[in-house]
Amino acid sequence: MTPFKPTLALLILLQTSLTIAAPRYNPEAARLYDAGLRALTFGEQEKARAALEKAVALDASLADAHCVLGLIYSEFEKHRDAAEAFQHAVLADENYIEAYCELGDVLLIQLGDIAQAKTVLQKAITLDGAHARARTLLGIAHFRENSTDAAIQELRAAVKLNPTSQTARYTLATAFLQKEAWTPAIDTLKALIEINPFHAKARFSLGTAYRRIGEIEAARENLWRFETLSVEEEQLTHLKRFTRQAPTNAEAWYQLGRLQLKRELWNEATQSLERYITLAPQETQGYEALGYAYFQQQNYKQTVAMYQKVIQQKPDVATYRNSLAGAYLMLEQYPEAIAQYQTAIRLQPSEPRFYLNLSKAYERSGAQSEAEKTYREYERLTSQSK
Repeated sequence: MTPFKPTLALLILLQTSLTIAAPRYNPEAARLYDAGLRALTFGEQEKARAALEKAVALDASLADAHCVLGLIYSEFEKHRDAAEAFQHAVLADENYIEAYCELGDVLLIQLGDIAQAKTVLQKAITLDGAHARARTLLGIAHFRENSTDAAIQELRAAVKLNPTSQTARYTLATAFLQKEAWTPAIDTLKALIEINPFHAKARFSLGTAYRRIGEIEAARENLWRFETLSVEEEQLTHLKRFTRQAPTNAEAWYQLGRLQLKRELWNEATQSLERYITLAPQETQGYEALGYAYFQQQNYKQTVAMYQKVIQQKPDVATYRNSLAGAYLMLEQYPEAIAQYQTAIRLQPSEPRFYLNLSKAYERSGAQSEAEKTYREYERLTSQSK
């Protein structure tokens, strides 16, 4: 169980950039620190590491520089170097809570030094008792020591502080399972699955808990879902590896993008599908899938552009017209939306949802009588299908 850890880029954004004019720091060290951060924004981690190492060599009081350097070492899996850098950060600033958390994370998860990790994390909590990540990590430390009651206490506090923390919820559920406290374990896992329906381990644990209390059907359903998610995760891993090895294989990018859409990984899916349409600009399926991804991210202008490309190649498919109209509707371009819904109805007059969507477009455009008339047609079609 690896706790949530901010990405390097995210944590860099949280750092307070030093300036050469700051009198408390060595000016050259401050310049190197800023240069290191700039290098990171361009993905130049080696260049950033070199600059930051020079900065802390010139001025060991640069706590932020030590901390960012530790994150870079962690990215390169140099965990002992990372731990040393985080230790220097807290020596430079004894109130640096994030550095304590990063140090606790490395000691606990990567180096397995539970006792030292607990000391560090308890210091972080002393500084800020409402720090959810510190409490999550301390809960994991207690759990790994088989101090289950202490783990539950910390993890409950962590979940209360951050209800969306998947790591805190999953570890808490696992602690409940260890105590055979089936009801709170099930409740915790169900709440976790509401947050992330693709959490395979949660499905497995929930299936196990249901089986232990004799709810066999619920157990089978969740264990089947676990198997399905596990297969998808293996496919994702395989496709990511394959696209790195064969970056010009268009079909691999498409399959990866489709699977990422299924897992609601919208940003990743967008990147994969953009690669696909670059490699296969003549294929309609790429624009259709990318249009859907853009729509989910509320990028409606790009959605319009994608479905317009689809319709250029396949003008007589009603569902494409409906999708394009939906994007126009979100952009409040009502005449364009109405025109596309009308075309969808002309192409497929028996589909009730097209009438429902058209009635909404009429209503939003202020054409109330047309909206009511179209809605009655929707009701007529739905009553016929019953």
